[in-house]
Amino acid sequence: MNIQSGSNRFFSHCRWLLAFSLMLVVSGCTLATIRPLDPETGKAIIGNEDQRFNAANYVSEIWDAQVLPYLEQNANDVNTVLDALRQNRDAASEQYGERADARQPYAFVVAGSGTITSVNTESRAGVALVDTTGDGEADVSLAIGPVIRGTALRDGMPFITFNQFTNQMEYAAVSNEFNALVNQRILTPLGDVQALAGKQVTFAGAFLLANLDEIIITPGILTVSE
Repeated sequence: MNIQSGSNRFFSHCRWLLAFSLMLVVSGCTLATIRPLDPETGKAIIGNEDQRFNAANYVSEIWDAQVLPYLEQNANDVNTVLDALRQNRDAASEQYGERADARQPYAFVVAGSGTITSVNTESRAGVALVDTTGDGEADVSLAIGPVIRGTALRDGMPFITFNQFTNQMEYAAVSNEFNALVNQRILTPLGDVQALAGKQVTFAGAFLLANLDEIIITPGILTVSE
């Protein structure tokens, strides 16, 4: 017997059995598509990565069309709101504030003008202190970055609700993009913020109610003059 010939027939037979076995396995299986998982829910994301929610695009699309008009038309005078809060916090919150549910702090959309008495940039979440009553004392602070904290602008817009989004991560991303847009469009063009002290400012924005003695407004509209 030719040993090489027998060996060839043996390996040929093995290859045929392997191929046949693979056909049986494949025919009994359902092929699956691998999809990325949503980090919040653990469920598969339908569609490709490009179809996922883009918070930056969302904020950019509604800023000029909805946010600025709302600030211009619906912002309450900041001194009126603060006086009302000092007299009756609960009643004033119901009258002037917005909040998604009872677990969240109220957000207030306000407008005002005054003199910047000083600028505090000891932390990266810088603020400009503003005298809005003309008595020489600072009444509110304006967030001037470069870090802007909180969710005031997002929460002050009644047309933005948690139920519009798939999960908490998307909702949080909207607030982050609001703050990023304010920093890019409004605050960065100001240049040296220390030079703001003593200047006149007109603003419209939002704040979250925590301590009435530390009101920090995130501006959506800001005009500075000599």
